[in-house]
Amino acid sequence: MYVITFANPKGGSGKTTSAMLLAEQIAISGGRVAVLDLDPNANILAWAQARRAQGREVPFAVHARPQAEETVELIDSIGEKADYLIVDLEGSKDQIVTFALSRTDLCVIPLDGSPMEARQAAAAVKLVQTTASMIRSPIAYTLLFTRTNAAFQSTDERDVRAEMSASDIAALSVRVAKRAPYTRIFRDGVLLSELPDIVAKEMEGKTASVTEKAMKQVASAIENARDYAQAVIETLTQERAA
Repeated sequence: MYVITFANPKGGSGKTTSAMLLAEQIAISGGRVAVLDLDPNANILAWAQARRAQGREVPFAVHARPQAEETVELIDSIGEKADYLIVDLEGSKDQIVTFALSRTDLCVIPLDGSPMEARQAAAAVKLVQTTASMIRSPIAYTLLFTRTNAAFQSTDERDVRAEMSASDIAALSVRVAKRAPYTRIFRDGVLLSELPDIVAKEMEGKTASVTEKAMKQVASAIENARDYAQAVIETLTQERAA
């Protein structure tokens, strides 16, 4: 089983959304995927519980936060039923985070490209490196730029990329842009793949131009999520082969 963790000590970095997008895309591709929600906000767990309460499908298992000392055992047991485990880590330097990182194949560190986010991302990198030293085994990690402008790369993002590259900190080539469809995942309890039908129904009676714009937003969001997931899997595969 591949274990992919998402870490950033700052809230609002796009960590949970990125984890959800990856889990759904792996499930769509036919992979057996599970999610372990270690974030105190438990947004993924709440999303899954709300869908089940409404009788709607949840295409992957979502596990609640265990006691810290049970984390490694839980992760290992999930491996009996899943090919991929997506772990949404909490932001603080808690023992449970260290336990999860000790089982990690790839840690994805989301940031929005601002200088403040870069400092928080650097702290996450340091935590991964410290854990790797403690367990005496390397832990692969990569930055993921999130909540970016879909049309262009900002000066801040370009500067942060250059700074991180100079420090030999890798970043995924694909960014997860700030898109309205992504905000609906948790707000409306939906899957990204459900939005084409949902939006098409919402657009009934609207003008052709309004409908086209709305549908294009959804299509672009899905394409972005697919490209991002592919980049993560390619990075994971390369790290395993190294």
